[in-house]
Amino acid sequence: MEIKIRANIITPDVPTAVDVPQEACLRDVLLIAAPQLIDQAGGGFRDDPDIWSVRLNGVEIHSLKDGPDTKIGEGDTLELELLLMAGG
Repeated sequence: MEIKIRANIITPDVPTAVDVPQEACLRDVLLIAAPQLIDQAGGGFRDDPDIWSVRLNGVEIHSLKDGPDTKIGEGDTLELELLLMAGG
């Protein structure tokens, strides 16, 4: 099934869509689209809300009942936002 990906940055590393199996969860999509957000050793979500905002169909990952284990469906949209800040 196809999952759309919307990001606020354009980079060849972040695809605009991915194909995943029917039983996939948000973690599976993140492993393809933004593997830096998943701990490679333990598989946990690397929570860094000061750098990344991750939403599934407009809902923040922290508000999803099952977090990164949330099951996804055809046509869902993953939103990745890199939070850019500057100091002065």
